[in-house]
Amino acid sequence: MSFSVSILATGSELLDGRVVDTNSNFVAGILAQRGLRLRRVLVVDDDREELLAGLGDLCSVSELVITSGGLGPTTDDLTREIVAEFCGVGVVECPQARKHVEEFYLKRARVLEPTNLKQALLPQGATMIHNELGTAPGFIARTGEGRVICSLSGVPREFKQMFVDTVVPIITEKTKDARPIHRATFKTFGLPESVVGRLVAGCGLPGDITVSYRAAFPEVHVVLKTARPENLPDASRRVESALGSEVIFSREAERDFFQELQRLCEKRHITVATAESCTGGMIAECLTRTPGSSAVFLGGVVSYNNSVKQAVLNVPQEIIAKHGAVSAEVVRIMAREARSRIGATFGVAVSGVAGPDGGSAEKPVGTFFVGVSGPQGAREVRCFYPGERATVRMYATYVALDLIRRELEAFPIPDGYPLVSRQ
Repeated sequence: MSFSVSILATGSELLDGRVVDTNSNFVAGILAQRGLRLRRVLVVDDDREELLAGLGDLCSVSELVITSGGLGPTTDDLTREIVAEFCGVGVVECPQARKHVEEFYLKRARVLEPTNLKQALLPQGATMIHNELGTAPGFIARTGEGRVICSLSGVPREFKQMFVDTVVPIITEKTKDARPIHRATFKTFGLPESVVGRLVAGCGLPGDITVSYRAAFPEVHVVLKTARPENLPDASRRVESALGSEVIFSREAERDFFQELQRLCEKRHITVATAESCTGGMIAECLTRTPGSSAVFLGGVVSYNNSVKQAVLNVPQEIIAKHGAVSAEVVRIMAREARSRIGATFGVAVSGVAGPDGGSAEKPVGTFFVGVSGPQGAREVRCFYPGERATVRMYATYVALDLIRRELEAFPIPDGYPLVSRQ
């Protein structure tokens, strides 16, 4: 059996919707960087029979099984006892683990209840995994058949630290002779997933290139993977040519849309001001997600009510009466006034019908206008996204910031943007 990794996540909170299992997603990402993938992910309740069956299932297909959760001090924390039973041993107090628990409480001036010492128990023969961020140490146990079980805290920040510090070295050692997988990533905005897939499929890529897609609304990500790195540059050029440079906002797997825009603005000493109606401050929120955003975003106005558009952004009442608050004419003035009043390089404005009510035959729900005012003049676009309120607002946010990106990169804004369809 080739080396593989599986995860057993335990906790009723994972099965009733209270908590999302982000730990498995984190592990999958780390493994993917190394050309590996999770064999299985199994989520079970805090139940003895479920845990034993889950361990048996996963150990039958994987050399390394990671358990997540169930290491706390309460009666429903069963992982250490179940792993011990599965390995055919008992549980014993580990002096190192007890010292960790006692010092953890002492440093925080907290009372150490006797029940918390349950966390110092490990399966006999197991090796303790230090938990720098929490009370419950993890452990590494081995079955009679040579399978390795790494039990980690289920708390995400604790799990991640323990996994990186302890489990990754184990994986590295066991896969040191594996042929690495090389990747090229293309993050796009402006083309539907179906169009992206069709264009990439028509590139005539070599057979050793594996293509995967991810729709991360409203983005579409394309990843090329191969064990033959010499084929990757040509394949990447073909994909970039097919999609168009203006659609690809990033080639870095770890950088998001807003980080890329911030990097571009910082590089060119560009500042941005916003005037928002239907997005309600979402553009400003996205612009300020990352450290250093103060060098780019100067400020904004949320002019949700027409009276604010008139009083703060000098939109004449007669313009609103004639064209409507959701119009090219209104966002043109909003963007210009935001830029002028705040003193930014660019002003960007959005007004739309996010729904679920308020639409009309002329401007149905999902209609929004975006205006950009900059050194080279002004530009407005009318867009339509037939989605729910939250998706309409997020889509409008992306369009607003993508227009600035295209302006800075001198990319065209084709007819039908942003839902472009190519022959």
